[in-house]
Amino acid sequence: MIVFLKMAAVKKLTIGNTILNVSFLLLGIAISILYKLVKKFLGLDFDAADVDKDKKSTIYERILRSKDITEIAEIYGYIVREHVITTEDEYVLVIHKLEKRGIRSIPHGKIAYFHHGLLTNSELFLLGGTKDRILPFLLVDMGYDVWLGNNRGNKYSMKHTKLSIDDSKFWDFSLDEYALYDIPNSIDYILSHYKPSDKITYIGFSQGCSQLFASLSLKPELNSKLNLFVGLSPAIIPRNLNHPVFKAIVVQSANNNEFLYSVFGNKAILPSVAFWSYFLGSTLYEKVVDTSLVYLFGWTGKNLTKSQKIIGYPHMFSNSSVKSLVHWFQIINSKRFQMFDETCNIGMTKLSNLSSVSRSKSNRVAPFPISHHLNVPTLLVYGDSDILIDMENTKKLILDANDRMKNNLIDIVNCPGYEHMDTLWGKDVVDDVFTKVIDTMESLTHESKVSGVMVTSKTLDESSCESL
Repeated sequence: MIVFLKMAAVKKLTIGNTILNVSFLLLGIAISILYKLVKKFLGLDFDAADVDKDKKSTIYERILRSKDITEIAEIYGYIVREHVITTEDEYVLVIHKLEKRGIRSIPHGKIAYFHHGLLTNSELFLLGGTKDRILPFLLVDMGYDVWLGNNRGNKYSMKHTKLSIDDSKFWDFSLDEYALYDIPNSIDYILSHYKPSDKITYIGFSQGCSQLFASLSLKPELNSKLNLFVGLSPAIIPRNLNHPVFKAIVVQSANNNEFLYSVFGNKAILPSVAFWSYFLGSTLYEKVVDTSLVYLFGWTGKNLTKSQKIIGYPHMFSNSSVKSLVHWFQIINSKRFQMFDETCNIGMTKLSNLSSVSRSKSNRVAPFPISHHLNVPTLLVYGDSDILIDMENTKKLILDANDRMKNNLIDIVNCPGYEHMDTLWGKDVVDDVFTKVIDTMESLTHESKVSGVMVTSKTLDESSCESL
């Protein structure tokens, strides 16, 4: 009798769940249809008017519709070769190699490796709009082998040899694992295709810079594998967020990781961004992202064109772990470039309930010892309107007790009025940023000119940026 009742209950529950799922499906369809009608009526659909008049709207529309980096590259006449690597802790990463369509790639030692920031992926670097505003394409045309990396957990690297993405253990990673595995394993894989004497120019954006700094501090042998590090908007020890409410969230999350986990869970953050990008449409999605960036970071987006935002924002975001966000909140709160604080919520004692003074006495989180191990020629470019960059602290971190970097720090370029994304997408990015990067790369390879390539831009002295 008991078994029969249990079976009946299960059957009733199953039927109830089915009805509920169908109801939600029908509701979603109804909302979607209604929304699209309203969006069309209000003129929020993407059309040629959304882009600059002097651009080919068909290119922008194709970028907007592109599903992945392969389709984006094809628009400009390039192909992407996908390479799969397995890290030492068994995450499966996909890294991309760019090639000019119809031209055979012959390894010759000029290697550029791009790495993205937090909550993004390799597509980020190919979204400048026109070919002459996309640094990887410029470098391919100059004869460089160009590779683009991806972190574990993002759109292209959501696989493990043993763990499912539905398992919270899959998402148990932070900046520590990026530094220990993703960066060094990717660099070693790339170099395995070249001569032992060949080295990489590493071009990082935002967290892509901090990942390399952290890797070099934990694995100093990587220094000898690089001939140059270019840091665009290098987020190392960010200042706090813009809005008081978000500042309070940073402090609370840094002291007790359960706070953020209770909001987002302990797996992926931003898992539904693709849905919202599609559902809202390009123009409305742009407005939502712009508003969010103002509240979070105080960024106005004044240096980005409307068309840049429309094609860039839908491809900009990608999955990462909630733990990686908690890690950044810890760094912001502690004002130290440190490894993940595992004691922010320990067992029944909950150190987070103690005062900050008591906690600091009982535990000192290990730093990423940059100043002790960093030894690679470095160029940093940032904007003085970027709340995520504290360049004075970054300089101290690089140069403190490290005589080697006093000669290796090639330049720090400050672009007045630039915000975080502007070092990739700003209206004057070719003149202000890319020229300096290319000139530095070419000077280190002793090749000032490459035939068949024309980069028309101003020198640093003529640009709006300045060396510190």
